[in-house]
Amino acid sequence: MLVGAAARKNVLKAAVLGTLLAVAGGGAAQADSVAVQAGPAGRVVVAPAASFPDASLTLTRQRDGVTMRLDGIVTPAVEKRFIDALRALPPDQPMVLELASPGGYTAAGYRMIDAILAERQAGRPVATRVKAGEACESMCVGLYLSGYPRYAAPSAEFMVHAPRGAQSGTMTLRSTRTMVKRLVDLGAARGWIEKVKAAGGFSGNIDYRERADSLAATRANIVTDLIR
Repeated sequence: MLVGAAARKNVLKAAVLGTLLAVAGGGAAQADSVAVQAGPAGRVVVAPAASFPDASLTLTRQRDGVTMRLDGIVTPAVEKRFIDALRALPPDQPMVLELASPGGYTAAGYRMIDAILAERQAGRPVATRVKAGEACESMCVGLYLSGYPRYAAPSAEFMVHAPRGAQSGTMTLRSTRTMVKRLVDLGAARGWIEKVKAAGGFSGNIDYRERADSLAATRANIVTDLIR
């Protein structure tokens, strides 16, 4: 059956949401290499060479720093390209990580978070941002929290839920506790965590969604600065 581009995107997103925050399984992502293409106005596209729908990474250089945009699914291949690109930046150069992602694999995402925290500890300013009308879901929320300040447009949407196994599609209490601890360690307010729990957001039954303006108003410490 042939479907249009919008329909294919919705089908892919639905399939991905079933495995977001999943522990990476062998053979889930194809072997990948970095394809770097020069673009206009200082833009460099770091694109996947394989056909697997990994997120794209785009670097945009400004006079006072660089913006790295991650758009799509977090996979082990994306992790490698991301860390390579991060380490290739000049020391101490400020970076904004712009995110538009339905999430992805926890093992890859956690290593990306650790890499960002290490860069910040070494002196590199790393902020994060989600633009108007875009979403940061599941594993993406941890990546968003790894930066500071954390910018978002009021209409930007964030989603968290219980991790699900990549192969089985089931959740475990251990993986959920690990994920929640990560969110708290990265700065999420405990009061907000309890609110999500009360709404069933970590039960495995629902995806808990909230807009940036609501998160800022309730002092969840997810969004630190609204983009006006």
